[in-house]
Order: sequence, then C-alpha cells, then structure tokens
Amino acid sequence: MNEVTEIVATEMGDILACRPLLPDEDFFLCGGDSLRAVELISRLVARYEPGSTEKSVLGPALLLVIFDEATPESIAGLIVNQLGRRAR
Repeated sequence: MNEVTEIVATEMGDILACRPLLPDEDFFLCGGDSLRAVELISRLVARYEPGSTEKSVLGPALLLVIFDEATPESIAGLIVNQLGRRAR
C-alpha cells in the first residue's frame, strides 16, 4: 500500500472509529454515511490543500469520487492524479 493510500485508509478508519480500511474496502459498506464522507473530504482537503477554501481543486473531485467508489485506493489515486508529487 502506498503512502497516500495508507493515509486515506487511516483517516477512514478514524472517522468510522475502527482500524484503517484495507485498500479495496468500501467506506460506506464499513459503516460510513454522507455526513462522515463530508468529514473525510474536509480532512483530506485540509491535509493536501492547506489554507485552501473556495479555490480547492481537490474538494469537488473528492466529492464526486467518494460517492462513486469509496475505497482508500481509488481516493488516493484521485489525490495523486490531482496534486501529483505534492500528495505525500
């Protein structure tokens, strides 16, 4: 598991009050809901785009992907694609 996937998996587990999710585990099938998904997006934007508010590139993209495929692996892939090398 790469570093970004580990971070996302840990954040998901923290929000769900459980262990970090496996790379292919679905956030919603593990107990997540839309409110927790918004919390996850907020945490990830704060981590990867600190100081961004209305001009976040990552936030809108995360919102789309989390309701499509909510796995640590897919979300980490989006973060790396959106932010490139800055996503560490």
